[in-house]
Amino acid sequence: MPVTIEVLDDTEFLHSADRHGLLHAAAMAGAQVRAVAEAQAEGVLEPLADLRPRAVVVVTGSSALSVRAAALVTAVFAARIDVPIVVAPTLPGWIGPLDVVVVLGADAGDPQLSDALARAARRRAEVVVAAPLEGPLREAAGVGRPGAMTFVDLSPRLPIDPRFVFAGQVAALVAVLTGLTTVRLTPAAPALAEVAEHLDAEAAADHPGQESFHNQAKLLALRTAGHRLVWVGDTPGAAAVAAAVAAAFFDIAVRTGAVADEPRALAALTASTASGGAVDSLFYDPEFDGPAPSEPLRGFWVSTADRSGALARRLGGREIDIVTEQTEELGLDELPPRGGAETVVDTPADLTAYLVVVVRAQLAAAYAALAEADV
Repeated sequence: MPVTIEVLDDTEFLHSADRHGLLHAAAMAGAQVRAVAEAQAEGVLEPLADLRPRAVVVVTGSSALSVRAAALVTAVFAARIDVPIVVAPTLPGWIGPLDVVVVLGADAGDPQLSDALARAARRRAEVVVAAPLEGPLREAAGVGRPGAMTFVDLSPRLPIDPRFVFAGQVAALVAVLTGLTTVRLTPAAPALAEVAEHLDAEAAADHPGQESFHNQAKLLALRTAGHRLVWVGDTPGAAAVAAAVAAAFFDIAVRTGAVADEPRALAALTASTASGGAVDSLFYDPEFDGPAPSEPLRGFWVSTADRSGALARRLGGREIDIVTEQTEELGLDELPPRGGAETVVDTPADLTAYLVVVVRAQLAAAYAALAEADV
């Protein structure tokens, strides 16, 4: 079934098609972030408070999603905090007592995570577990055994479909960085409890009962339908979000999309426009008309509401979509005014906006998957 307004606004159909709870899982981002905030409030991160580590090392194992979560946090925080952030699939050989090691993932059976946990403990690094503490990972931690290692437990407190754990993993990394209270971080990161409120508000605004014209997730699902997709970010942090969004559409709706920098994306869009649009299959004859063109290419630029005005003016006249945390569609004359400088950098304050975009995209991908489902 094609993705149409009529399908997306048929609440009964969506509920019947959502046999695997996609919409519920996508709406749990705020709950995941709030669970990390609760761990902060309980003092789980107190062992980090007085540390001034040589480095914070994030071990992601084989999880591409964890790599993207770490990329976002690195882009937003690395230039603002007085400690290096290192992201690696396995534990680097130079790890020692002066380092903080974060074991980040969604698969407790990933041997790279278990190995990192065990070796980091042997080398007396401060260890944070931000992965499910079960199976091989639990064995490596020695939970429940005499003489078990000590570590900071930021393992997920809620059972979530692994395709939707991005926000929770980002929150865990933010909690670690902000838990290093003797390490300078300017400007301060947003409180995770407040981030959770924004994500809950986005999920409520994108509820199946909200009609398409007032539902940004449904609108995004409609805009992506029938197109080849290219996702671009206007900063390193936005680029990490663009990669997360493209992955969400693939993992949830099996809809492929490229992630590119701006020059490559613009070149591809120009070439796609020059090659012409789709043909009317009723009158198309391959012997006379040549090979049929593929679906048209559509570009999506990830940014923030504050930067959207400058971005829209810089890319004016091109057929692109700007995706921000903005809750209403704005015309060019309604966009924020041009700033004093076009060059922008990511700051911790952008984190909330970026996670709102990811939640919206996950819900959009869920809507696309449900609209095309056989019921």
